[in-house]
Amino acid sequence: MSNLDIQKGRRQALAVVLGQVLLGVVVVIACLAGWGARAAGSAAAGAGIGIVATSLMAFAMLRQGVGASPQRVAWSFFTGWLVKVGFTVATLVLALRSPKIAAVPLIAAYVATFLGYWVGAARRGGGKEGRTVGVTD
Repeated sequence: MSNLDIQKGRRQALAVVLGQVLLGVVVVIACLAGWGARAAGSAAAGAGIGIVATSLMAFAMLRQGVGASPQRVAWSFFTGWLVKVGFTVATLVLALRSPKIAAVPLIAAYVATFLGYWVGAARRGGGKEGRTVGVTD
């Protein structure tokens, strides 16, 4: 990987995480306005799980330096994905077992963080800087 590739990857990951934070805050505010503090806290937990999981994967994937071999980059992707899935499953199970957590706002906010991928990609141009999207794309 070149230094330019690493920097582009880091900017894209930051855009995704920021998109997830934005969407998480929107869901938390909606839950607070509609259903109160317990729902807002549960939504904050769900959004936090999604945001931290994405951040862990991005860190694992992008920690390789310039000149990393393709095998090392692939291994980083795979281990990052495993860490993300393991963290997500463990924290969701713990949260859902807590009597203080409302399940629907937790899951709604967690799912909303998936939209952060699209928000981040749209904000960064989806990797098509300087191009227009047309029929041939």
